[in-house]
Amino acid sequence: MTTGMEPIRFTVNGRPAAVAVPGGRRLLDVLRIDLGLTGSKEGCGEGECGACSVLLDGVVVNSCLVPVCQAAGHEVRTVEGLAADGRLHPLQAALLETGGVQCGICTPGMLMAGVAFLDAGAAGSTPANVTPMDAAIREAISGNLCRCTGYARIVEAIRLAAEGRVGAIAAPGSNGAMAAAPADGMSAPVAPLHATDVPGAERDPGRAISGDPGADSPRTLAEAYALLAEGGRRPLAGGTDALVQQAAGVARASRFLDLSALAELRGIRLDGDALILGASTTYAELRRSPLVAEHAAVLAELAAVVGAAQIQVRGTLGGNIATASPAGDSLPVLLALDAEIVAGSPRGERTIPAAAFFPAYRRTALAADELVLRIRVPVVPHRTVAFRKVGTRRAQAISVVVIAVAWHWDDGHWRDVRIALGSVAPTPIRARATEAILEGSAPTAEAAALAATTLAAEIAPIDDVRATAEHRRAVAGRILHRIIRDAAGW
Repeated sequence: MTTGMEPIRFTVNGRPAAVAVPGGRRLLDVLRIDLGLTGSKEGCGEGECGACSVLLDGVVVNSCLVPVCQAAGHEVRTVEGLAADGRLHPLQAALLETGGVQCGICTPGMLMAGVAFLDAGAAGSTPANVTPMDAAIREAISGNLCRCTGYARIVEAIRLAAEGRVGAIAAPGSNGAMAAAPADGMSAPVAPLHATDVPGAERDPGRAISGDPGADSPRTLAEAYALLAEGGRRPLAGGTDALVQQAAGVARASRFLDLSALAELRGIRLDGDALILGASTTYAELRRSPLVAEHAAVLAELAAVVGAAQIQVRGTLGGNIATASPAGDSLPVLLALDAEIVAGSPRGERTIPAAAFFPAYRRTALAADELVLRIRVPVVPHRTVAFRKVGTRRAQAISVVVIAVAWHWDDGHWRDVRIALGSVAPTPIRARATEAILEGSAPTAEAAALAATTLAAEIAPIDDVRATAEHRRAVAGRILHRIIRDAAGW
């Protein structure tokens, strides 16, 4: 079990590193402050801009949302580690060739996302007006914002690198050879493309950062229960919400209980008439699971619209449930699927229906000593489920309205109707009055109009920075109307 200020050991750009810092310190701060690797940039601090992107065991992540305790024993690769043998990485060279760099702030993160794509050899899905390679590239870098270059030249550069059509370019200042490694064992920083290092930046190992929480990383569920019982710890899974709240001073924790090493919380399996999802199942795992595709494809559909790659590989289903945000994208889907949440503590396990799990704003039915262990989704033959999310933009957006509708057909009529929504009330909700309108009805234009009107009156949205209550009512009604229309084909 890793605790407190014991040295946290991991590998950076192929060389060992050890830092004696609180385990809850952001990996980004460790790289920049403790190790002097300032290529990774501080941008939004919320996982939306991608400026801090690095590779963790070859997977692109936002280093601002990774506590360093979760890097222990793993391999971190930063922009400083891309050049090799005195030559730029092919993608660095391609960006130079296409003019894919201007201010350079986004470049390190964009490079790391592009390198992850190239290393994975991904293909991706393709809109009709985009080549297969371009579609895959655009998805791969969708978590990285660029405000001055534009994406066309960046996409072109990644395509050139993927096709091997880039000439070798010497790394700046290398004279064709790598610099010698410094005495501390860290890799010598090779100047990244357009040298984005902060002038005069110096290492400051172990420097205290206000609000840095400690962290405990139990290896078994029993250890986790014991630590939770001591109090003063906030459970932490992927960190995509907890670290944002920590940085913003909201729900600040003095110590994290890192759940990432618990095998008991992982895995996707079929158990009789139910699909079982470990609480630590990530959105990326939902997207690629054959069992999810066969038995609850809507979960893969929703996972595809939760952030971009950096969020999807870190964010977990259990974390989304325990955070209990009314805007949580997975929560209406779980309600519509009649899912159950299995909670555990030293006292044993209990099963809580999703419909009873969210009693109030950002509150759950969990007791103080309980953790979310897994989610049970009933496998219902011939069930149809529709999901829609509307945000302020098409991707990387917090929901303005999110809705899931489930039903099965019975001689042209809808039965067992479930309508669940998020971002329209203090908690995710079932729209039971609207369900009653559609239960046993044929999906006619008249039924759709009545259901849409009923739904707009049933929900209780608020005005906030993303939308007005009036807008949310209108959107919710129109989405439901469209779902009914699409299902009926009129």
